[in-house]
Amino acid sequence: MITKKPPLLQEHPILQPFRLDGRWYDPSDKTIKLLPQQTSFLLMNGKIGKPSTPTKEVSK
Repeated sequence: MITKKPPLLQEHPILQPFRLDGRWYDPSDKTIKLLPQQTSFLLMNGKIGKPSTPTKEVSK
């Protein structure tokens, strides 16, 4: 039996106000979590930035 993985959400910074699924998102919201399928059009139009990647702290 094949098990499906839950969809992976990516966190993107909001650069300009935009409307998605009947709701307005403003840059004051800072970030939004989206599915990869939702991001291409918003990235092309400059509404959101590239997904933020978690940084690992290197201990010496």
